[in-house]
Amino acid sequence: MIVLRWVVLVLSLALALQSLDAAGQARSSFANPAEYDNFQAALKTQDPARRATAMEVFAAWYPGSILRTESLEHAMAAWMAAKEPAKADFVAGKLLQIDPDNVHALAHRVYAARARAVQGDKAAIEPMVAGAERGVGALAKWQKPSTLDDATFARAKEQMSAVFNGALGYAALQVKDYDKARRYYRASVTAEPDNLQDVYQLAVAQLEGTPLDALGFWFAARSIAIARAAKNDTAAKDIDRYVRSRYRLYRGSEEGWDELLARVVAGEKAPPGGFVKSIPRALTPAELAIQLVEDNDPGALSFVDWALILRHRDTTPANRAAAEKTWQAIVDKQQGGGTRIKIPVKVISATPDVIEAAITDEAQAGNVADLHIAMARPLAPLPALGSKIAIVGSLSDYKPQPFMFMMVRGELAPESMPVAGGPCADPRPQMCTREYRPACGLHRDGTRKTYGNACSACSNPDVLTQSAGACP
Repeated sequence: MIVLRWVVLVLSLALALQSLDAAGQARSSFANPAEYDNFQAALKTQDPARRATAMEVFAAWYPGSILRTESLEHAMAAWMAAKEPAKADFVAGKLLQIDPDNVHALAHRVYAARARAVQGDKAAIEPMVAGAERGVGALAKWQKPSTLDDATFARAKEQMSAVFNGALGYAALQVKDYDKARRYYRASVTAEPDNLQDVYQLAVAQLEGTPLDALGFWFAARSIAIARAAKNDTAAKDIDRYVRSRYRLYRGSEEGWDELLARVVAGEKAPPGGFVKSIPRALTPAELAIQLVEDNDPGALSFVDWALILRHRDTTPANRAAAEKTWQAIVDKQQGGGTRIKIPVKVISATPDVIEAAITDEAQAGNVADLHIAMARPLAPLPALGSKIAIVGSLSDYKPQPFMFMMVRGELAPESMPVAGGPCADPRPQMCTREYRPACGLHRDGTRKTYGNACSACSNPDVLTQSAGACP
């Protein structure tokens, strides 16, 4: 998805464009003028492969030359320009034998190792880290070469800092050390703010760490902008899909993401002041449980809300207080057990005496029971596994983790009775399925009428009882 850019090549080629005259050297300053002539001839060779070979030959012919290190740096850059990375890596090894702190060779080695690691070569990570750590130290001591002006030297240090810190950030990210990854990637992105790979991975380190750093949303938007500018639409779409999922998790919706992305794509170069506070954080489930009780009458909440509140009873003292208030409201709603309530459920398992059922959407999707129902009398026939039915009974207790409601005196609600009829219970159903299983409803005035199913019959407040089948 992310295309690696050979920053080291750019640096080395910049050096290769310098001439000895620009460095204040003259032919007359060499004891052997042929040394000067051979270096200049190699430097002016246009074909990269030939220039690389000429520079290696120069280094071999003049092992004591003050230009030997520079000639090998030129050779390394030229082999990269010739698309011969293996040969460039060999020259980098020669440079490091001469000078273990040669920043150009270290940067090349680190960048090449990272490229291999990204392609799945896990063995490349250890030498990459060792080289990057040495490179950071060497870069701090690096003296400005006479061939570079101050601006070029500063830019070269920035680019190599991005190489070393980016590699260290990548290594930390692989082992999910997000704090360390954030630190290294910040340094890398500061040096190379348009490096798609590191800007995106900084965003990942910020969005995956705990706690999540919402500043990562800005860097994610910035990485999408960089990808779009490079016409890398596949990368842009992949990043956008990932970030939207994290944004929804953090905020609870995608509200504001498209506006943020449009602003960054339009040219916003740095996060505005107060950026993190501009994205409201969604409440955690435990926080939402407290909020539900603070903002509502607990007795009027849904069964799903009750389950959420009671599930988080032991999270904090505030959650315990909310759970106790909610459970008391449930007890009061049932008038101390004298009044039964009706709950729509999904059947997970069933025996004549016990039904294990799911109330919440999460439990129903995972086929996990969160309601244990002790039936008032043996049940026959048994409801089908996975069927949606309504149960009437009394909630007697609950367990917070794993969450489970306990119900006693359970019975099928009339609309859920597969064949047997019975009295219609209050509250009357507000919605019924459209399946046709005729039921005969007995009205208060003694008349009878055939309804599409038992639920439809009991939804009429004038119907007292219903029985299976059409009316005679």
